[in-house]
Amino acid sequence: MIIRENGRHREEVYAMWQRNFHDPVPYADFYFTEVYGKNEVLLNVTDTAGIKGSAASEMPALHAAAMGEELPNEVSGDIRGMLHLNPYELLVRGKCVDANYIVGVATDEEFRRQGVMRELLTDTFARLRNRGEMLTYLMPADENYYLPFDFRFGLSQLEQEIECFGQAPAPEKEVFRFAAGLPENLEAACQAENAAKTRRFAVTTKITPDYLRRMEKEVKSDFGRLVTVYRDGVYAGRFVMGAENDCMVISQIVFVENADGTADRRAFLHEALQYCEREYHYGRYQIVLDETWQDELLAPGNYHGVRVLPVRRKKIIMFRILNLETLGAVLCGDKEAVCRIHVKDAYLPEQEGSYLWNIGKEGSVIRKITDDAQQQREASEKSGEPDTAGESQQAPDGGSISIAALTSFIFGKKEDRTEEMYEGLTDAGRVLLDALQPLSPGCIQEIV
Repeated sequence: MIIRENGRHREEVYAMWQRNFHDPVPYADFYFTEVYGKNEVLLNVTDTAGIKGSAASEMPALHAAAMGEELPNEVSGDIRGMLHLNPYELLVRGKCVDANYIVGVATDEEFRRQGVMRELLTDTFARLRNRGEMLTYLMPADENYYLPFDFRFGLSQLEQEIECFGQAPAPEKEVFRFAAGLPENLEAACQAENAAKTRRFAVTTKITPDYLRRMEKEVKSDFGRLVTVYRDGVYAGRFVMGAENDCMVISQIVFVENADGTADRRAFLHEALQYCEREYHYGRYQIVLDETWQDELLAPGNYHGVRVLPVRRKKIIMFRILNLETLGAVLCGDKEAVCRIHVKDAYLPEQEGSYLWNIGKEGSVIRKITDDAQQQREASEKSGEPDTAGESQQAPDGGSISIAALTSFIFGKKEDRTEEMYEGLTDAGRVLLDALQPLSPGCIQEIV
């Protein structure tokens, strides 16, 4: 049975967290002090005898999400596993949408390979879809846990190591000023950052003052430092620096271009590294960046006192589609195309079925249909939506596709598409999906 933790089992959840993740105590304390109370924590329990005020014994196979309302929770049996939902606002092609970031998925060792995670994830999918959310996402410890549940990668990061073996030359003229701590004007910094990210990214986290305040606490809990960067007294970005093994890691790098659109991205990185070396003299650095920095990074080699190692690309965020019709409203194509397409989804029966998909340069409309024209007309009358029975019958058949493959089309890069992803599609389906502009690049940097 899946229930929602209501604050009475905090100590048990904390113990399970540490048994499974082994976080440093200051970081775990940060999470359970600053984040835990705002998250929704789902527990997989062995029985329902202790759930008060419910007829749980009469409906053992039902998930709480399918019941329409939460059950009062008090566990008398064992907690077998957990899943934490961290609510965020994402900017998807400039549109603000609610989405939950899945963290803290764990099953205690004695209950593994018994379907505990399957129950947690399928309940979560139904729960979030019922609230109208179009997608969910996570950063996997092991992608193989989540591939069977139709999560697919849609966001990568770049990592490059730099060694200082001599005195690196300072820039002829320093453009930026660096200051430890939060921006002086939080509201203005958030507005500038969101505007810059919306121009550059198809999917990104909406930044708010509360987001930055919590992020600084998270950084400090891991003995790191948040650094704010200014150009001519105006907010120009930020980054986080913190020691990890034998490297100083510079991550969560955000750069805000000048108002006229000109960019000093390479100078930003150069001066940020100079600042870190002045502050810590660590000698070995790893910079972690979103994919749009590729052209600013130096090729491997030795450069006036520094050794630059090859850039590594690392997949970090996996997405899962929960409501294809809602997601369709933020999609577009590079040309017009239309077809009927059947979508297969083994974990969300409400999502499986046939859809009429119209796509063009100005947007996209995806509407679920039925193969029976009379049923379609009756459904349209009941919902008040336009009758698309005639249109759907005339549209070419696009074939069928799994929700997993469709996720790869929507969130992945065009150049990463493989022939395997087209399996089950007709020529019309291929034309439509080839026209689709994916939700890429993206920038999601938070850890929890």
